[in-house]
Amino acid sequence: MILMISGDYKIINKKGRIAIDTLTSPIEEFFLDEAFVVGSHKTENLGVERIIINLVANPNVRAIIICGKESFGHYAGQALISIWKDGVDNEGKIIGAKGPIPYIENIDAHVISHFRKQILYIEDMIGICDADTVHTRAREITARNMPPFDKPALNVEGMGKKKSARVVLTCSEKLTVAQGLEIDPLSFEISCKL
Repeated sequence: MILMISGDYKIINKKGRIAIDTLTSPIEEFFLDEAFVVGSHKTENLGVERIIINLVANPNVRAIIICGKESFGHYAGQALISIWKDGVDNEGKIIGAKGPIPYIENIDAHVISHFRKQILYIEDMIGICDADTVHTRAREITARNMPPFDKPALNVEGMGKKKSARVVLTCSEKLTVAQGLEIDPLSFEISCKL
């Protein structure tokens, strides 16, 4: 029995060996019979955690394609690739992630290690929004010999219960968050200088 937590996804084939992550693009365009699941994620922290939790629940899944439009400023797809390649540091920060808050707080190192061993391939197709191109690559990957993972499924509980407190950085001056966009840290007023 595959126990998954809620999210923007659709299970297609429980025996599928590949997951398709569409980032912020609509998932419906990428449905594929060979895929276990097609879903999206938009953040470099909770979104990554949910993907890991849902994929370790099915040892059949051995590969991920990350495609579609990246979430602005979060680099959610890049964070998923980084955690798979390099894991997290002692503070739970995804090593090499570019997003502003790439902290894993709801799953422990054992789950991350399991995910990194279970997933044999992550195909970086970030920015590719053409479903036919993604489907062609997905079929090529699923044609590889990828037997189910030799460890049992993990059913992870406790999503939403933070492992530890994080330090909140403060400042007294306006913050520039993008070219021409500033936030006042006291009033939270946003000003645009374009």
